[in-house]
Amino acid sequence: MANRVCSVLVRLAALSVLVVTAAATGCGSDSSAGNQDWTSVASSADGTKLVATPVFGNLYSSTNSGATWTQRTQQGLVYAVSSADGTKLVGLGIDIHSGGSGFFIYTSSDSGATWTQATAPQRSWQSVASSADGTKLVATGLDSAGNGCTYTSSDSGATWTQATAPQQGLWSLASSADGTKLVAAGGGPDTDAGGAYTGGACIYTSADSGATWTQTTAPRLSWAPVASSADGTKLVAVAVGHGIYTSADSGATWTQTTAPNPFWQSVASSADGTKLVAVSTNLDLATGQLVDGNIYTSSDSGATWTQTGTKQHWNSVASSSDGTKLIAVSGDLLAPLKLVGGYIYTSSDSGATWTQRL
Repeated sequence: MANRVCSVLVRLAALSVLVVTAAATGCGSDSSAGNQDWTSVASSADGTKLVATPVFGNLYSSTNSGATWTQRTQQGLVYAVSSADGTKLVGLGIDIHSGGSGFFIYTSSDSGATWTQATAPQRSWQSVASSADGTKLVATGLDSAGNGCTYTSSDSGATWTQATAPQQGLWSLASSADGTKLVAAGGGPDTDAGGAYTGGACIYTSADSGATWTQTTAPRLSWAPVASSADGTKLVAVAVGHGIYTSADSGATWTQTTAPNPFWQSVASSADGTKLVAVSTNLDLATGQLVDGNIYTSSDSGATWTQTGTKQHWNSVASSSDGTKLIAVSGDLLAPLKLVGGYIYTSSDSGATWTQRL
């Protein structure tokens, strides 16, 4: 059933078409923050500076842990990550003025107030990761032939170099704080339209900032986002319809946790890898439609999990370095033109309670 849906990152190419449509028709150009289908969220290490990207309209940022938000001028971004201090951001999105064929990489050095299109080539970018200081970046996606491609930067995105990476598309990335240890996961379906097993996708790791990659022993599944502890030792990966897996040895070995098996969309980790949070949607088997999912948290590196929060079409989650401040965003990304709207929620107690912000 995993071929029925895919993670937020896998849908980026489709979202580009929707954003261009919205720009051309005016849909979403003046949408209020509360009427957005949110695609991703990023947080500074202290959980104070936040940024959220919608399918339509402008990026939003907050400097007070989500209490208030500022609409920025940048449009077309659907995914973003943050440096530890929240100043340097890197995002993936389209140039809405160029027709939206493919994605570009954008960077900001002022917490999202202004953005610059990077010199990296136009690709079907799927994910990007950043070191804590925002200097070392790695982005992965698909080239025009549909082959996987990975580019790295050691100067905050000013210049980019193509790295040797698996030909398989890597659809999610996470980085250690120093940008040396990376983990990447493929997100292809593990079954075909008839339900036959196709082999799934792999998880890869790098110990040299993306110069070389090693396939891990993780099972071949349809992987959604991955997360890493600050030292790159503790890793967590969520699989669409197949639960959550963790590693305590930088990806050398993997263990399936006791977490349930919904359609996981995103996962985040505290700096020490102890506190984890994951968000999902669910699939109605009778209709084949996505329905509201849940938030799950763990305080023991994934050994046990607790359901928390309200049911939403959750798409992305981010965590402060101590795992105390969390932010999660929702929205129906399979039918965003309906403008049903999603929400932004924050927690200041490791997910025990949540507050709707927008």
